[in-house]
Amino acid sequence: MTFASSLSNLVDAERIPYVTADEAFSLMQTSFERFMQVIESLNADDWTKPTACTDWNVHDIVAHQAGGYVSGINYKEMIRVIRLYTRKVRPGRLPEDTVNEFQVKERADKSPTELITELRQAGPSAIQNWAYQFRLIKPIVTSHPIGGVKSQRYYMWIIHSRDTWMHRLDICRATGQRFEQTREHDGRINELVVLDLAQSLKNTLGKRALNLVLTGIAGGAWKIGLTEPEATIEMDTLDFNIYASGRFNHEEGLTRAKLLGDQTLARLAFKNFMVLY
Repeated sequence: MTFASSLSNLVDAERIPYVTADEAFSLMQTSFERFMQVIESLNADDWTKPTACTDWNVHDIVAHQAGGYVSGINYKEMIRVIRLYTRKVRPGRLPEDTVNEFQVKERADKSPTELITELRQAGPSAIQNWAYQFRLIKPIVTSHPIGGVKSQRYYMWIIHSRDTWMHRLDICRATGQRFEQTREHDGRINELVVLDLAQSLKNTLGKRALNLVLTGIAGGAWKIGLTEPEATIEMDTLDFNIYASGRFNHEEGLTRAKLLGDQTLARLAFKNFMVLY
């Protein structure tokens, strides 16, 4: 797809459809299986390689994922995580940092084989529960400094598949593994990121609008805002997700994006590209 044809096929980002329970289940299943395929193919040396998550190597990311899936196996584990999540947050840290730190430390001495086994045992149950169970918890709403006010259903239906997808990319980039992509799965994961971005940029844009053009298998073109777009931001889809998740700083992100049209508007919007993963 050329740049011109991308703009001719613009989609209103805020009209991107939300997930259903069945779709959330499918997205989580595919994210999980592709993640497992990557980590099960790693060499022994790969597990200690550093990643774009600067405090974590590959082993730490897998430990974090194992802890995340274990949290979904029953109410007891889910409540344990919620209690950690609601602790007083130290300045400069996000609410999930406490949970992530606990999950990684709890599994610091586990071997790669043990982590893989734990994931294989917990994954299917957690995915089933997140999609169709935990009805008492799903309506609970909390506020997040990046994500805003969100329900537990949002975290279960959107964030779990997105987090696993993103960490698969982290590991592939760190180890040189191929990052498998399909339009159906990766395109939908990315589309839901764009929906969140459009919602988070409302206050920043006010009554103005811009085009977002993301290239690659999982990409597309969207209008973000209410009026006629005055600027366009073009970027590789994977680079966009790396940047929107905070893995690239602003300066690095700018080197990987094309900002066209009203530069003041484009730079303002780009500076506020931050989505919860």
